[in-house]
Amino acid sequence: MTQHGGDTIHCDALPWLPLAPQVFVKIIKLVPETGAFSVMIRAEPGGVLPRHKHLESAEIFILKGEGEHKQTGPFRPGDYVSERKGAVHDALPFHQETELLMVCNGPSAFLGPNDETLYLMDVPMLQQLAAAAPGSPAY
Repeated sequence: MTQHGGDTIHCDALPWLPLAPQVFVKIIKLVPETGAFSVMIRAEPGGVLPRHKHLESAEIFILKGEGEHKQTGPFRPGDYVSERKGAVHDALPFHQETELLMVCNGPSAFLGPNDETLYLMDVPMLQQLAAAAPGSPAY
């Protein structure tokens, strides 16, 4: 619902969309004019977020689950993680169900074995993901 003072997004009503094996994304907000976006990410035990590079900075708030990120350290609910522009992160395995809120100032590049870009997580990719999912809002 849009009001003159801002927007309220009912996140519980948004669908979980596949991002990687056993890792899902809810698209909260896309800003095509700047490339910024906000998403929730949920990982099941055994899920892995692939190796990636932040082409712009990102901020993460841990909602559920504990783990350890090789480049940023251990995390648990209530923690805030700041990921800098240009940071390269190894694949992140999840050993328990984990949910986080991620606010990105721009894209991340998912990397192959030779650090080549396999695909971007950016506004156009998220728009395509949402368009392919039945019942997903139009962005």
